[in-house]
Amino acid sequence: PGAPPPGAQSNVENKGDAIVVTEETAAAGTRSVKIQDAEGLQHVFNPHMVYLPAYTQGAARMSFDLRLEAGADMYHEWRSWDVQPYRVGPTFWVRNGKLLLAGKEAMDLPAGQWIRVEIAANVGKDAGGTWALAITLPGATPRRFSALATGSPDFANLTWVGWSSMANAKTAFYLDNVKLVNR
Repeated sequence: PGAPPPGAQSNVENKGDAIVVTEETAAAGTRSVKIQDAEGLQHVFNPHMVYLPAYTQGAARMSFDLRLEAGADMYHEWRSWDVQPYRVGPTFWVRNGKLLLAGKEAMDLPAGQWIRVEIAANVGKDAGGTWALAITLPGATPRRFSALATGSPDFANLTWVGWSSMANAKTAFYLDNVKLVNR
């Protein structure tokens, strides 16, 4: 607890923002990762946490539990970071308690509760410009979104996966049970 999550890049400005393992709450077990935002940071996309996979073929699958606190404004994004400018793959935003897909409100998301997120997309030569998302609210059946367009039609290799807090205020979100696989 109090340390950055192992294996991830934690990008913070140390001005009240933080990315740390915490025992404040957890979806399972006793720990999760807290991404704490703060007002007045130099870069609105900070703090942000990143993993750097190297998936160049097959079917990538990601799942994680997400807990939003009041005022959380965040996005999750996959990228082909191995080309510049980078290509955006699957991406979603949460703003004002709403899940946004391609800039459009898709559903309400509660604050202070754990939500299950599952993402699937083919990568590399198998990438087809689409992805799928499932969101499971507490006590509910999954809400599925399929054939979503990737942010860039030429997204291919999965070489960057990140979560960014965009709030410009003191708020937080939590991550737990993060899993990324490629088949």
